[in-house]
Amino acid sequence: MTTAVSAPRLPADMDLGAAPTFGIVLGSGIVVLQDLVDAVDIPYDRIAGLPTTTVAGHAGVLTIGTIPDGPRVAIARGRFHLYEGHPLEAATSLMRLYEGMGLSRVILTNAAGGLRGDWLPGDLMLIRDHINLMGPYQAGARDRTVPDFPATPAYDPEWTARMAEWGDREAGFNLRSGVYAGLLGPNYETPAEIKWLQTIGCQAVGMSTVPEAAYASSHGIKVLGISCITNIATTAEAQATTSHGEVVDVAKMASQSMDRALRAACRLA
Repeated sequence: MTTAVSAPRLPADMDLGAAPTFGIVLGSGIVVLQDLVDAVDIPYDRIAGLPTTTVAGHAGVLTIGTIPDGPRVAIARGRFHLYEGHPLEAATSLMRLYEGMGLSRVILTNAAGGLRGDWLPGDLMLIRDHINLMGPYQAGARDRTVPDFPATPAYDPEWTARMAEWGDREAGFNLRSGVYAGLLGPNYETPAEIKWLQTIGCQAVGMSTVPEAAYASSHGIKVLGISCITNIATTAEAQATTSHGEVVDVAKMASQSMDRALRAACRLA
């Protein structure tokens, strides 16, 4: 039997302006779209049903505003990870918020470790698909509205293909494409795990996005996924020096590329 989990609700006493048409979730350290017109910032603690963010680089603010010469968007500056101890319904709460707002397209971004030795920190990667290695997240979850096997691809193939073409023609930075491995965390991967992830066909690894993509796609929302490659963890030495501070720092440096990618993604949806 499915147990319904109530959707987060925006504050009724705030003037939020026109309704947005895109929902965006930002990963650790990513700072983008700072020039929104008629922007409204809503701290997460004003949104009923959202937990508190606890991870560095996640501001915990929902911004609704209009991209100059573009659409009105909702930007979640911070997300909720299973490794923080949140249940599944918290990890998918931003998607339930966007669903309740009537949004039909979302862009999920994250900071991820690269599994290709010929890639560079700061590269971006379009997520073609993911491998869900967060299996335990479904155990005991009250929110059973996320199917174990979504009937549709988690990431919209046409939207992703249009972005790949844009990347080849005019991005001006490395816009890669690959498979994202979602691990529960919070620990970084061991050398043996990295080798195994490479063997099974993954190009990036992180600790988020999978629950959100599974929920959104299985509820009829088109999803585009973009990873910011913040470190290349293909050697034992590189893995030993990986830290959350490094992840946030590189994500901030790559934010200009992500900013361009998000504007293009809204045009090409």
